[in-house]
Amino acid sequence: MGRVLQPFEFVEPSTVDEAVGLASETGSRLFAGGCELVLSLRRGVVRYKRLVSIMGVPGLDGFRAHPKHGLEFGAQVRIRRLANHIWVGKRWAALHEAIEQLHPPHIMNMGTVVGNVCSAVPYYDLPTSLYAHRAMVRIGDGRAGRDIPIDDFYLGPRLTAVGPGEMVTSIFVPPPAADAGSAFKKIYKARRRSDDLHKINAAAYVALDAAKETIVDATLVIGSVGAMPIRIVDAETGLVGKAAGHAAYEAAAEIAAGAVAPMTDAAWVEEIRTEWIRILARDVLEQAASRARSRHDPAEDAHLAY
Repeated sequence: MGRVLQPFEFVEPSTVDEAVGLASETGSRLFAGGCELVLSLRRGVVRYKRLVSIMGVPGLDGFRAHPKHGLEFGAQVRIRRLANHIWVGKRWAALHEAIEQLHPPHIMNMGTVVGNVCSAVPYYDLPTSLYAHRAMVRIGDGRAGRDIPIDDFYLGPRLTAVGPGEMVTSIFVPPPAADAGSAFKKIYKARRRSDDLHKINAAAYVALDAAKETIVDATLVIGSVGAMPIRIVDAETGLVGKAAGHAAYEAAAEIAAGAVAPMTDAAWVEEIRTEWIRILARDVLEQAASRARSRHDPAEDAHLAY
């Protein structure tokens, strides 16, 4: 059973500048949906004197999903909104699949994508999928902003590139190539002891040439194996120019399996983990490529604003 929450001051600022100013004071924390925050408070992992809600700040609820212009959502946008949008499912499948597999389900209704990303919890799924889609994170202080690739956003467990007096205001996910697909998968395993594995996740993005026979671009990401998701750059480079087939995905999966440093001294744990990585890497690449090969939606050629 969780602990009783300790008393704290709750404030609702009306501007980004005011929000980051309040949150900069010792013992304060910004939050949106609060799913991870409340859990940490009840477990006694953290304690704050002041919680600063950004849900009343104007301008943070923007949302756009268009196959040619990209996906962008503000810090107030709840996960459910992305789950219900047709273009997110069609063109950013890895992100959509990561959302669909969130547990428990209430996180989709209460949580925000930006909040999930900013929590910097090593085993979360959404960051892995956003790595695959090469998302950009916008950080601002109410006066100016800067964009950084999500690859550079995480500095360690629960540690991000957001500096004092800053907050993440939105995330932009670029539009995929015309003949491209993506996929996300994860494997769960019951924990029997502290050094056992809980899960591993993986996401991939594959773009094919016009003939849909050759890989022209790829992203492969493994998550829940360290402080942050890991892009398997050597595997990505090796895939480009190769025929889109099982042999290419198997070779990339072998590279992925050998790219992650051991996490424990237990040989049997590492053996299982290596095999999981190999299987997940192969499967997400195959599914992403299959979607790229079969994708055709005339609606994307319409000059409509969604």
